[in-house]
Amino acid sequence: GGLAKAMQPGGLLLYTNQPWHPQLEMIARSLTSHRGGQAWVMRRRTQGEMDQLVAAAGFEKLDQRIDQWGIFTVSVARRV
Repeated sequence: GGLAKAMQPGGLLLYTNQPWHPQLEMIARSLTSHRGGQAWVMRRRTQGEMDQLVAAAGFEKLDQRIDQWGIFTVSVARRV
C-alpha cells in the first residue's frame, strides 16, 4: 500500500479505532457531513477488520490498548 511504501521496513504505525460508541445514533442524527449537509453516518469497524486492513497494507500488529469502556483503541504495528 501507499503508506507502507513511504515507510522504511521496521517503521512503526500508530492507528486508532472506535469499534463501539454508546452515542453513535445521536451523533449520526445531530451532525452533518461534508456532503451537502446529509446526516453524518459513521460505519463502525471491528478491531479485527482494522487489523486486517493494516496487515494487508504491509504491517504486523505488535500491541493494542483499549479504554475501560471498550470504545477507543490505539494499536501499534511495524512495517514488514
